[in-house]
Amino acid sequence: QIELTLEALQSKLPMADFFRANRQFIVARRAVRDISVWFGSRLSANLALETPERIVIPKARVHDFKDWLKE
Repeated sequence: QIELTLEALQSKLPMADFFRANRQFIVARRAVRDISVWFGSRLSANLALETPERIVIPKARVHDFKDWLKE
């Protein structure tokens, strides 16, 4: 169990390898299998491993997420 907030954890991870997808998830670049369009101009990040819920990238973060994937 990790005792850090996601903000604290995010500050310790390399930005090139990890992205804060939303309030609940930080995703690793190597775990992203593909992305798909989700409702309301949002994206769904599909990971190589199963997650208990869908990881949705909010509309405001879609551009940053796509740029991060292209790096």
